[in-house]
Order: sequence, then structure tokens, then C-alpha cells
Amino acid sequence: MSSEPVFPLATLGWDADFAQAFAVLPGAAQLVPARLSVEHRQHYEALTEQGPIEAILPGTFRRTLNGLGEHAAVGDWVAVEIKPQGPAAIAALLPRRGAFVRKVAGERAERQVVAANIDLALLTIALDQDFNERRLERYLAAARGGGAAAVVLLTKLDLCPDPSPIIAAARSVVGEEVPVIACSSRSGAGTEALTALLNPGKTLVLLGSSGIGKSSMVNFLMDFERMAVSGLDSIGKGRHTTTRRELILLPSGAILIDTPGMRELHLWEEESSLADAFGDLDELATECRYNNCGHTSEPGCAVRAAVEAEEIDPARVAAWQKLLGEQAASALRAQGREKHSDMKRRQEVKTIHRALRSRLKEKGR
Repeated sequence: MSSEPVFPLATLGWDADFAQAFAVLPGAAQLVPARLSVEHRQHYEALTEQGPIEAILPGTFRRTLNGLGEHAAVGDWVAVEIKPQGPAAIAALLPRRGAFVRKVAGERAERQVVAANIDLALLTIALDQDFNERRLERYLAAARGGGAAAVVLLTKLDLCPDPSPIIAAARSVVGEEVPVIACSSRSGAGTEALTALLNPGKTLVLLGSSGIGKSSMVNFLMDFERMAVSGLDSIGKGRHTTTRRELILLPSGAILIDTPGMRELHLWEEESSLADAFGDLDELATECRYNNCGHTSEPGCAVRAAVEAEEIDPARVAAWQKLLGEQAASALRAQGREKHSDMKRRQEVKTIHRALRSRLKEKGR
């Protein structure tokens, strides 16, 4: 590697907190800090001060992470051991600061880190498609629960004659504290508010469903045709083009993590914040007669009273209750996994003890 920095660490999002965490690692003097930029099936691409590298997760360390319910993800800072030949070996995963986490798609009760060490989540929705308040609530809960700030990004402004009803609907979900930006990557309209957020060293993640213009937005922010854009299908929807999570350095000095479109977003109980997405309902629930009110048929329920008085949207309450149920189910599954792990460990200990006793008997003969 060259002695001159190709990527000064600060340009990759490195700061004093990461430096302190790295400095106390065992054998830190022989390790190099790197930020994971692309995840493949068996290896990673990463950026270091001296340039891009290929890195692998050794089996022992991978099993350690799996035992902790953890996984190295795009955006993570890691410590790597550079080899004379072949890929570097990841030796440690530095503590994260801000992440977007969900339950993996499908039936498996597993946690997936979509993007790590993010400062800002761009919750992206296309103005030319049906606006879904329930989906936005989920994205907001996941972003806030992971410790990241959020911005609602309404794309394809050039295809929407009157965006004001959708902007108003988005604000009704996220509140006044979360910015809502309507813009077009094609015409550039409204993008000034977005580019103002692209501060050097800050990491943003672009999130949303397929076909909403994320790749076109990346092209706009990069100021050239970097990402493949497939155009529109027969019904006017953009086709899905991003196939992997990737960390991209923008000309502004900001860092963008692009992600494939999500067909579904199920919250991970420990890293989602319904209090942020449904703060009004959480506060109203404190006025219920019973602390464990289910807001269905209990007497003295302040939430049902507000619905009956047409003060709150019953669909919003139903969505809140559904997400509370998902969180509860996720927590039960997590408890089941912990119980299974404890039983497995106890069984392993018993097996070891039986083997030791058998050996002692053998020696005693």
C-alpha cells in the first residue's frame, strides 16, 4: 500500500470516539481501521486510509458474532489484519453509532442490520405512487429506534402536478420535527434542501421500496450516471435496479449508503421506537384507566374515547396496535431463542462432565 492516504479516515466518517474504541483493541498496533463498503456472500469490500481492500470474516470470529446475534454490515467500522497476500482478515467490530435494523424478510426471527453507523435516514417515497402512511410509520420507528435522525424524501416531483396533499399526509405521520423534502432528481427541483444535508463526514442511508427513484437520486447526488437506471415499466413504475447495499463517497464529502428496495419491513423489537413514530398515541395511552390497557374493550380507555370522538384516525390506532403486537411477538421469539441457547449450553456442560467422569473411571481401573 502507498504511504500517502488515499482516503483520510475523517472522509470515511472516522472520529475521536471510533479512534478511542480502536486504540484499546488487543494488538491494535498490528491492525488497520477499515469501513465496510460492500457485502458479498463470502467476503466484504472495505475502505482504508491507504485505499480499498477485500476482507473476510474468519470462521472463529464469525461464530462469535453469530453467538451474540450480531453480523458485520455495510457502514461498520472494523479492525483488519492486512495479509501479505490475499484478503485482509477482520479481527474486531467497533461499537456502532446509529443503525437501521429490521427483522429479516420471511418467517425467520433474525435481526438484520441494513446499514451501520448512520447519522441520517432518508425515508424515500415516490410522489407518483400510492402514498402509504403505515409504511412510513414503520420506517420512522426503525430509524429512530436505531439512533438515527430521519428525513422524508418524496421523489419524482416532476411527475406529480400537486404534491401538497402527500406532503401534508407525510407531516401528519412524522410531525414537525422531521423534515419532509419533495424533489426531482430529473429536473433538480427541490433538491437544495437535500444537498444542504450532505455535510462532509456524515453518513446517510437511502431507504425505500423498489422503483421509487433511489438509483436516479444517487446519480444526481454523484453528478454523473454511476448507478444503472432501468426506466419505467408499462404502468409507469421505476424498475428495481439496486441489488446490493453499498457505501458511496459523494462529491460533497458526505457518505451515502444505497440499499435495494424493501418489499417488507418488519420491526426488530429491541431496535425500533414506536414512541417516536406514535408519540401522540403513547401519550394518550397514559390517560387510560389501566396501565396494561389493550385499547380494545377495557373501560376507561382514553384511546378508544378519542377514536369515538373522531379526534384521532382509527386506522392509525390499528397500525399502532399491529406494530405493538409485532414487537411483543418478536420479544417472545427472542426469549425462546435465549431459553434454547441456555438449554443447549447446559446440555453441552453435562456432556463434558460425563466425558470427564468416564475418563476418570478409566484411569481408576
